[in-house]
Amino acid sequence: MRCVLLFVSAALFAATPALGQLIVGNDQSGTATIYNVNPTTGVATPIYSGTGPDAKPWGMAYDAATNTLYWNNGSTLYKSPFGPVLTPTNVGTMMFNAATINFVGLGFNNGKLYGTRNIATEAVYEIDPGTLVASQVYVYPSAYDFGGLDFDLTDGKLYGLSDTAPSPNTPGLYHIDYLGFTQSQLAGYPAGETDIDGLAVHAGIAYYVTDGPNTTQPNFYKYDVNTGNLLGTLPSPFTGSGTFSAATWAPEPASLALMALAGMGLIRRRR
Repeated sequence: MRCVLLFVSAALFAATPALGQLIVGNDQSGTATIYNVNPTTGVATPIYSGTGPDAKPWGMAYDAATNTLYWNNGSTLYKSPFGPVLTPTNVGTMMFNAATINFVGLGFNNGKLYGTRNIATEAVYEIDPGTLVASQVYVYPSAYDFGGLDFDLTDGKLYGLSDTAPSPNTPGLYHIDYLGFTQSQLAGYPAGETDIDGLAVHAGIAYYVTDGPNTTQPNFYKYDVNTGNLLGTLPSPFTGSGTFSAATWAPEPASLALMALAGMGLIRRRR
């Protein structure tokens, strides 16, 4: 019975890798809200609202190993267990070379946060989530302006959205090879869009999350990473104008339950 439980739970989890949710926010003035957006229906469910900086993300990332959602406002890092309601904790101030540093995009991979900046020095930084100390891993050409940032956990690659680019490239979606010190364009921006700061990527689909408000930027956009084609749109829930927006991908509750079930199976088997 123990082996059956372990096998079934693991098989179910493996069979549902694409199940998940798009988590988004912006830094609009007044009351701001972090939303859980259904990537199929577009329904946006509030999971945290407030008037303080903890409700106004510049960047966002998810750690699947600990079910932790991270986000930042300027140099301040916040985190919360991911669930239907967030309970933010102020982790502290991020530092580089003993000085305060801010980031406009965040990603998470192999136990580390990664961030990008829109002012000097523009680079991919690795950030220790425990010490909050950052180090530069790839200083890319300053002609790029990577605001949106995310890892696709299904392929381990880092992706970024850049509002500017040197010729012959254009603003759009890029694969950032921060170990090989290169970036390659995969897709452009939709017609009429010039400033998109939020990005989530999962299973080969990139979600462009606009800054708002939804009266002037009514849509988020879905792109196929492999073909560069626009797949469709999702309605933006942002009611106010943001200087920055943030996004990441997180498992939906059924996947989290299966992960927990698999863990229980492992514990019981060891006993």
